[in-house]
Amino acid sequence: MMGQDKLIALLEKKIAREKSARRNAERLLEVKSLELFDAKKLIEQSLEKVKAQAESDSELLAYQAKMENMLLEFGRKFLIHPPTEKLIKELADSLVDSIAVRACGVAIHCVPDPSINTEYTSGRQQEWQCPAELDQQKHIWDENEGILWISLNTGDNVTGFFSARLKASGHGLLTIQKHIHLFSEMILSSIDRQLKLVEAINARKQAEASEKATRDFLAMINHELRTPLNGLLGTAELMADTELDDHQRRLLNTLDHSGELLRAIINDLLDYSKINAGMLELNEKPFDCHGLANMLSDIFQHRANEKQLQFNILCSETLPNWLVGDADRIKQIFVNLIGNAMKFTAQGSVNVTFDWRGEQLFFSVTDSGCGIPKDKQATLFDPFTQVDNSSQRNHEGTGLGLAICKKLTQQMKGNIEVDSVEDCGSTFSVSLPLDKHTQIENGNNTKHSHNQAIDSLKILVVEDLKTNQMIIQLMLSKFGIKPEICDNGKDAVERLKHENFDVVLMDCRMPIMDGYTATEQLRKSGYSRPILALTAGTTTAEREDCYDAGMDDILCKPYQAEELREALEKWGAPKASPSNTQALPA
Repeated sequence: MMGQDKLIALLEKKIAREKSARRNAERLLEVKSLELFDAKKLIEQSLEKVKAQAESDSELLAYQAKMENMLLEFGRKFLIHPPTEKLIKELADSLVDSIAVRACGVAIHCVPDPSINTEYTSGRQQEWQCPAELDQQKHIWDENEGILWISLNTGDNVTGFFSARLKASGHGLLTIQKHIHLFSEMILSSIDRQLKLVEAINARKQAEASEKATRDFLAMINHELRTPLNGLLGTAELMADTELDDHQRRLLNTLDHSGELLRAIINDLLDYSKINAGMLELNEKPFDCHGLANMLSDIFQHRANEKQLQFNILCSETLPNWLVGDADRIKQIFVNLIGNAMKFTAQGSVNVTFDWRGEQLFFSVTDSGCGIPKDKQATLFDPFTQVDNSSQRNHEGTGLGLAICKKLTQQMKGNIEVDSVEDCGSTFSVSLPLDKHTQIENGNNTKHSHNQAIDSLKILVVEDLKTNQMIIQLMLSKFGIKPEICDNGKDAVERLKHENFDVVLMDCRMPIMDGYTATEQLRKSGYSRPILALTAGTTTAEREDCYDAGMDDILCKPYQAEELREALEKWGAPKASPSNTQALPA
């Protein structure tokens, strides 16, 4: 019995322990279940947050992509088009999306280009009160109103602002603000480009106006200087054909030489301006090189005699008789160099050599004058420069001679050099690449045979100045021609409707109707006979104007009788028969 009771007691204790263990397990299970439920809820909440963040990031990425596309689109538009009011309004409207940018405002006041001026609001914000602090700051973020203000003020008389009301926070707000800054910089860059374009256009207009004024001035002064010079030199040439005693002949030579030197000075002043303005044109044609040397001797021998200087011009045996080049410009270089040598040589000699070296005309002038200091030689060819520029200098002059020589030499693709020792003299050397004129060289070396008869030509001279009318009448009378005279282009056009002429010599600048207009009217009416310009203009533009008007050739003032004969032989003699004359159609 005792043994059973102990067994029962043991069993009861075992059962009690098991019940306690079961209860503990149930409580533990309940706790773990609660923990698992809480963990599940936490995971679900975290998952919701992750989903929300992902959706937010996705929206931000999509918005960012949209803004970047807008930056590319409007970047191209602002590069192609100026920042007009229409384009800036289009940008403001495109930015407002009612999601992140609720409103956009822009105000621009541009003094240099009023077409940029803009005042515009897009979105909900109707009035924009720009903060006063924006004048001193580039941008302001108004956190209370959610408005980003960006200054458009520049140092080019441009004032204004670009503003946007934003609805965003955190990283999204910073991203949108950066985009708004980029759009404002795009507007500023476009305005800057437009102002530079306006500035460049205005500068170009000013340059064109200045160039036109320069051309007009050169054409005017060219005409005003050369026209009276034509009367002076023409009269001297005609007087040479009259009977003169020795004293009168010496006076005439002095007049002629002075006129030639005056022409050289005028050429220097005008040609330097024309070269700098890009208006100088070389007129290349065959010329007698030995004849040019003789002409220089005639020009300067009188001056050398006055100063009691030995003056020699030597032509080498290899020097061709005829070369092709601009004889007037080449003569201009030689006259300047010889004139300088005479001017700066008080006693001794001036020696000139002409030579032909390596298919180039070589010309040198050596004097025994005062020489040039080494420190002055570097600036010797600069314009308006002389070795002695003081007010007490002994030698007057424009200081353009050597500058002209250098520029003309360079334009002919040649070279000019100086070798000088102070108090011992100087040598100026010029080399010009010229072509031989083989046809004349191999054939008849006389300058003009004058085999063509021109005395039967019927000539109409259209010239307003009485002096020039007299000069050309006397020159033509030497060839047996008695010309008809008209004082202006209008009279010439009327006369040519009823009368035949072989050649018309047309002055360009005349009152009532100038030579250009008269020639244009004649050509439009069907007049086809030669019209030759009589002009003091020597610029490229003036020569082009002559040809554009319909003129066949140009005779530049001051012209010589021989040049007039050459022109008539070229254009008049082949058509001198009456059957070939032509009046204007009725």
